[in-house]
Amino acid sequence: MQLIKVTMNLTDRDVHNTERLHERLHTRSKAEAVSAALSIASSLSDLLEGKKELIIRDRKGNLEKILIPGLTDAVAC
Repeated sequence: MQLIKVTMNLTDRDVHNTERLHERLHTRSKAEAVSAALSIASSLSDLLEGKKELIIRDRKGNLEKILIPGLTDAVAC
């Protein structure tokens, strides 16, 4: 695997999200957390492109459709 250096300017929110993912995903570095987030977003994009929906079931069994701006239609269900 070839590594390519990428330089980014991050907002405070981006840094906070990166730190949260780093902790939750138990990654070795924040860069690895960003890489994991990109992989997750890419996988979700592929699924949703196939006309599938992202549904979450809470502990009580209630279902909720998840809309991701840019990946899903903003039409309420």
